[in-house]
Amino acid sequence: MIKRIYVDNYRCLVNFELPLKELTLLVGPNGVGKSSVLDVLAALQRLLSGVAKVLDPGVFPRSTLTRWQERPIQVFELDVCVGEDSFNYRLEVEHESDTRKARVCYEGLTADGKPLFAFTLGEVQLYRDNHSQGPTFASDWTESALARVVPRSDNRRLTAFLEYLRGLLVCGLYPRSFQPESSAEESNLHRDGANFVSWYRHMAQEHQETVSAYFEAVRDVVGGFRSMRLERVGIEARSLMVMFGESTSKYELRLDELSDGERALLVLYALVSLTGGNGHPLFLDEPDNYVSLPEIQPWLMALADACGGAVPQAVVCSHHPEVLDYLGGNHGVMLEREVSGVVKVRQVADVRIPEGMRLSEAVARGWER
Repeated sequence: MIKRIYVDNYRCLVNFELPLKELTLLVGPNGVGKSSVLDVLAALQRLLSGVAKVLDPGVFPRSTLTRWQERPIQVFELDVCVGEDSFNYRLEVEHESDTRKARVCYEGLTADGKPLFAFTLGEVQLYRDNHSQGPTFASDWTESALARVVPRSDNRRLTAFLEYLRGLLVCGLYPRSFQPESSAEESNLHRDGANFVSWYRHMAQEHQETVSAYFEAVRDVVGGFRSMRLERVGIEARSLMVMFGESTSKYELRLDELSDGERALLVLYALVSLTGGNGHPLFLDEPDNYVSLPEIQPWLMALADACGGAVPQAVVCSHHPEVLDYLGGNHGVMLEREVSGVVKVRQVADVRIPEGMRLSEAVARGWER
């Protein structure tokens, strides 16, 4: 579980520290950095997966520097618990104004305060699981050197950290981008959910025992839904077909023939149900978009029930009144932006709200401030 995020010099996040729990709701007006928190996690996930360099779009290009500052260094930290280990990961990225280049000037990983990995000035120092010094080697300054470490018998703790971060699912679903066909399985869901069919192929294959429960959950919220199947449309290609109706009046629709809301619900319930108890940490940006009022409450209940179990951790950004009222009291963290532009954090439980008034109503009136 990610217990703490620290960000400095990234958009509106300056010396910003955010504590997280198994289930956290991020609330606040537009422009306070809720989506920026998820963007940082998505960028770190890509960097530590070894698929991107620091200046790549969606990672840490120069445009992500805080505009009202002139400091060239961005700092990111994560406190992460995996099993019995408490990890601290720190990344420092330096931007050069004259050349428009950027480099990793420091990257480090510790477990329980003792070193597992350190990259400084182009040189990597590895440590074994017992924290004794291992080999050193030079590495590329423009990418994560940690991502290039090969799993070995004496660095299982480092490997466990990487596997956890690489498994993050950071999503802001856009149902119209969903591709109805897939040519291969994919283990990671794209930020907008476009590759849902490929991801579903992988998850249904890996966790076949959960498919029935997934279908049952969707039946309760999508009228007439029966099941789904992958229809062969080429040597490797498959098209996702969704079955509706009863035994005497069955019919099928391709994924792109469903409404935006139906497509969104298929993904939302898959994220919660289709895991086989080995779910991914979820970071969801306004998952209530495209979903009707009666449909969001059952999904919120399913998410809350799954957190800490099938779903190790969930962080949700939302403005939706139902989400605020259901999760805000016990799980809400409010982000507020001061006149200076700096974002501050406070627990919703500490916000004084008139007795008998719902959180969503107080937010609508601006009284939470």
